[in-house]
Amino acid sequence: MKRVLFIILLAGFYTSCSNSNSQSKEKGITLSGKVANAPAGIITINKMLRESTEPIDTIYVNDDNTFSYNFTGEAGFYRINFYNAQASTLILDKDDLVLNFDGANTKGNLDPQGSRELKMIEEFYTKLNDEFGPKEQVINNDFVAANNAGDKAKAEKAREDYMDLLKEKQKYSAELIRAYPVNLGTYQLISSLDKDQQLELKDSLANVLNEMYPGRFYIETLVETMKKVRATAIGATAPEISLPNPKGEVVPLSSLRGNVVLVDFWAQWCRPCRLENPNVVRAFNKYKDKGFTVYSVSLDKTKDKWLQGIEEDGLTWTNVSDLQYFNSVAAQTYAVQAIPFSILLDREGKILAKNLRGNALEKELDKFFEAESL
Repeated sequence: MKRVLFIILLAGFYTSCSNSNSQSKEKGITLSGKVANAPAGIITINKMLRESTEPIDTIYVNDDNTFSYNFTGEAGFYRINFYNAQASTLILDKDDLVLNFDGANTKGNLDPQGSRELKMIEEFYTKLNDEFGPKEQVINNDFVAANNAGDKAKAEKAREDYMDLLKEKQKYSAELIRAYPVNLGTYQLISSLDKDQQLELKDSLANVLNEMYPGRFYIETLVETMKKVRATAIGATAPEISLPNPKGEVVPLSSLRGNVVLVDFWAQWCRPCRLENPNVVRAFNKYKDKGFTVYSVSLDKTKDKWLQGIEEDGLTWTNVSDLQYFNSVAAQTYAVQAIPFSILLDREGKILAKNLRGNALEKELDKFFEAESL
């Protein structure tokens, strides 16, 4: 079975966390193992910081090439580095771990053993892959075949099937996560949850983790992100955005009240955004006479690329940007971590739907204008 590796996504991205307020274990956690074919250098334990890692101790190897290290720091995420040749992210909370290093192993997989969090994460992703991997492959094959054949209708059907499958996958993931005990691995697992579709569960677990592990910046970041997500939940009034258009004129989002507005985060460099733009253009041309418009927020870094994308894709509506990439004040306000990202607003500025792709935008607009005409 292929082992799942920890991926720590810090400073604005998700990861995993656990249950203990201070010390990892009263008598410490033992990290032990063997070293083979070691190059010159040292083994270090590093603490995860917001932007980097910080060495906190050195592990020494015995004459028989074994090592045993007693860790007594606070529970959390750490990084063990063997001779700058292989490294692994560790969750240190309650369990002793075994790691064996072999300098001849070019794959660099340290494969830590003994962690209940790792076991839980492996089980979660194995179940997820067993349940949805084959289904995803079938849909992907259908999409590729339709695309190669130039059959847009079948390609769109495959896209819709995939979006439906993702919703099913989210529900299945949530069920699995609810069944697990809350520990540091939970932080990793909830990274797989869509922050909008599984808002209640993700927000609840973020707050539980914050109580269990106060002061951990990665959990605090998640809690703050979920607060922003709540502010942009369906039914809420969209937060204000006031950014300059290409002429330098600041255009508030609220100035478009009275229209049905798609707030669309995109960028010239973002291929999925560019592939989605024709669907937005089609919807705009179809419904603009009924009061539909678009407020496009670019996460480009330079004005020339931004303007190039607008021109090439025919984005003839309101375009704004502060050219600050994901540091854009609007992206921060709306907790945008990936693009394309869009929110559909009614005429009063309340959120109707999120991330409508392909024909889904037109279907939602059809439903809105039909209800409005009754």
